[in-house]
Amino acid sequence: TRQATANPSSAMPKSKRDQKVTLSRTVKKGRDRKLGIMEEVRSCVDKYSNCYVFAAEGMRNAALKDVRALLKSSRIFFGRNKLIAAALGRTLSDEYREGLSAVAGRLVGGEHGILFTDEPYETIVRVIEESRVPEYARAGFVATRAITLDEGPMPQFPHSMEPYLRKLGLPTRLQSGVVHLLTNWPLCREGEELNSDHAKLLQLLDIKMAEFKLSLLCHWSAAGEFREF
Repeated sequence: TRQATANPSSAMPKSKRDQKVTLSRTVKKGRDRKLGIMEEVRSCVDKYSNCYVFAAEGMRNAALKDVRALLKSSRIFFGRNKLIAAALGRTLSDEYREGLSAVAGRLVGGEHGILFTDEPYETIVRVIEESRVPEYARAGFVATRAITLDEGPMPQFPHSMEPYLRKLGLPTRLQSGVVHLLTNWPLCREGEELNSDHAKLLQLLDIKMAEFKLSLLCHWSAAGEFREF
């Protein structure tokens, strides 16, 4: 009796390279997410009587979270600004409500966010003032003052950190197991742009040169009134 010969190609697993990848589901999911954000923004326009565009300096998510907690009944969007601007309407002909194209124009560009609220203006100003907190500067920040480290022992650092401090640019060495700075060393000068090493050293030294701060750029009311600050 003649035995059937197995087809090698049917027995071998298919290569992943040969599998067809369909992106339509991923694309649809992304499109649905964008539409969901736009609908949420427009829902806020209908729900709240006021909206503000604000600028953020020294942006930190933890600090913004504190602002959200102080304005629990309000809604804050930060990020996806082009999408939010599209939801508001960038031109007079496509704005969702009268005056919102002006809001969209202030939203795009820079670290800006938008706040929808029924809180009175005085409350918003108070919360913004109370939200100001010192923060560590990041690379690219312009130093607000000169800082020079004095020659001598640096007992705040364990001996195991000495190689890392040298890597960051500090002229250090171990003496009797203690980190020593070998000379007076200018960490930064006023008006100088900080690089990543400067920023890390300031953080290690617990020097907060920057500040998280919000500032209002404009206000829109449900009556269609718009004003800039």
